[in-house]
Amino acid sequence: MTLTSAFLLVVSLFACPWVSGQGFPQGFDVFAEFGPSCLSGNVHSGASGNAKCEAGRFFMGARLRLTRHDAVEASYSWSPDIFDEAYPLVYENAAIRSYSVNYVRYLSTNRYLQPFATGGVGVEHFLGGIGPSTDSQFAWNWGAGIDIIPQRHFAVRFEFRDYAASLPVYHTGPLHNLVPSIGIVFRFNRNRKL
Repeated sequence: MTLTSAFLLVVSLFACPWVSGQGFPQGFDVFAEFGPSCLSGNVHSGASGNAKCEAGRFFMGARLRLTRHDAVEASYSWSPDIFDEAYPLVYENAAIRSYSVNYVRYLSTNRYLQPFATGGVGVEHFLGGIGPSTDSQFAWNWGAGIDIIPQRHFAVRFEFRDYAASLPVYHTGPLHNLVPSIGIVFRFNRNRKL
C-alpha cells in the first residue's frame, strides 16, 4: 500500500463520526477477483470495436465494514495489458499495477444478497515494453457489484469497475480500463445481522 493510500484510508475512518456508535467495526472482508481487462481510449489493437479486451486483470484487497451500509476498501490489482498508443505510436505497455482506496456503499444488507456501489482514488503504474520504461499517475475508479452469500463467512462477488487515467508517458488522452470480474470473499468478525 502506498503512503497516499494509507493516508486516504486513515482520513476516511476519521471522516465517519457515526461509526463509534454503531459497534465499530461491523466486519472485515478479504477478497480476490479476476476478469477480462478491456481498454477503451486512443489505443492501437487488432481487436475490433471501442474496447479492446486482450488481457485479464487480477485484484485483491481488504474491506472494512464501518456500518451495515458503509465500508472502506484498500486493493491492489495487476494486469498484463498489452497496448500501444494509436496516434502516434510512441509507447507500448507491458503491464499495469493499480493501488486504490475506495468508499463502498451497500444498497441492501440482506443476509444472502448484498449489492453495492463503490468509488475511489489511487495510483496506476504503467510498465513499458517498448519506449519509456514506466509511468505512474493518479487514477479514479468506480463501479458496482453484488455479493452472493451462501454461508455467513463466505461470499461470491460479481463486480464491474472502470479504472480511469490518461495514456501513459505523454498523457495524450483518456484511458479507461473496464473490468468485469468474479471472485471470492472471506468474511471475518461479522455482525450476525449481516
